[in-house]
Amino acid sequence: MADDAVIYEVTLDVDAGGAAEFDVWLKQHVQAMLRLPGFRTADILSPQAGPAAADAGVTRRVVQYTLASQADLDHYLREHAPRMRAEAVARFGDRLRTSRRVLDLHGTELADTSIKNPAIATAEPVSLRCLNCGAPLTGKFCANCGQQSHTYAAPLWSVIEDFFGNHFGFDTKFFHSILPLLFRPGFLSREYSAGHRVRYINPLRLYIFSSIMLFFIAWTVASPQIARFSDTNCLGYRNCNVNSKLSSSDQQNLRTNPTLSDKQKQPIASGTQNKKEADVAAIEAQNDSMSGEMFGKKFTMSKTEFKTRLIHDFETYLPKMMFVFLPLVALLLKLFYIRSKRYYMEHLIFTLHNHAFVYTAMIFILLAGMLGAHFTWLAVPARYFKDLVGWYIVVYIFLAMLFYYRQSFIKTLVKFLLLGFIYWLTLIMTFVLGIVLIFTEVLAV
Repeated sequence: MADDAVIYEVTLDVDAGGAAEFDVWLKQHVQAMLRLPGFRTADILSPQAGPAAADAGVTRRVVQYTLASQADLDHYLREHAPRMRAEAVARFGDRLRTSRRVLDLHGTELADTSIKNPAIATAEPVSLRCLNCGAPLTGKFCANCGQQSHTYAAPLWSVIEDFFGNHFGFDTKFFHSILPLLFRPGFLSREYSAGHRVRYINPLRLYIFSSIMLFFIAWTVASPQIARFSDTNCLGYRNCNVNSKLSSSDQQNLRTNPTLSDKQKQPIASGTQNKKEADVAAIEAQNDSMSGEMFGKKFTMSKTEFKTRLIHDFETYLPKMMFVFLPLVALLLKLFYIRSKRYYMEHLIFTLHNHAFVYTAMIFILLAGMLGAHFTWLAVPARYFKDLVGWYIVVYIFLAMLFYYRQSFIKTLVKFLLLGFIYWLTLIMTFVLGIVLIFTEVLAV
């Protein structure tokens, strides 16, 4: 280490009640600091190694950063310190107090540096201003203009982390939420209703993220497991019993048939197609077309076009149908637990959490099915695993109701069975309505 290296020591006192959350944040904050120019190492001193806090209700952490030179420290204080401190103030506010000093490599405090940078030695919370309007900041958002105190003048990786954290929950909240979501029925809903919300992903965001992941996997990676269409077209010339003579109208239909390639259409248009090839093409075209009347509307289209449009519209409308279905489930819960005096939004939060769990469990089912389909030696374990997850979903929902609403086992079981029956009945009705809309869209020509 060079002789001009310095140690930048930061002492942080946080209310003991938020110590666990603070420790998680501090590790990430230290990693972000080490990505800044000039920072070499960082040590979070153990409580025994650092000075003890004067107040028993305060948890103290001391971090010592080693920088290459005093010039690097001055650059940090000038260019990056306001932003890094703003993140701490926005998250912990007046629950956090800090003091700073500069040491040489032998641990001797550099008094001249403290005088040169008086903000280093202060024990008061850093006073920050909004970068947009200049108003004093007292929290995560400006009270004057509403702009978030966070800045994107940061290393690229920090910006990427912030983006995924805001849009998909890829931050510490994700890890605090995913395990309770999978293995602690009703826990997230109880925490959220009790006001303990900072540590966990917002229920709506959690639902949307799990929904996006499920339908992405279902319609792309695992689509062959979801829907299959049997091709009933005539594939053999000798097995087809149709008139072998092509009329002018048949030839016109073949020319405009969307299922034939240009290479197949060319011999028909030029008249060079032999008798057998023409018969096969006619048979395939006839078998691929469909016509009829539905909802008072006549239609004619090829089976291929019908399949393509049906799958596309089903993929488009299914997530929307499920999203519309959620408020109905919450309304059912409100009616079944009318005496619990819970607000409708509390039932909706419970519904969002449970559907997020179901979607996540279904992702595991789809992935297991994919493995079983691609590796024969995994087919039997995958089948048992899917059955196990299916039963786990049933038990999980029952336990979630039991732990969230706090009623007796018998009452909860009765309501679980009744709700389950009504749930599936309502779901089927929603799907029927959705299918009607889908068919109306598909057949709209």
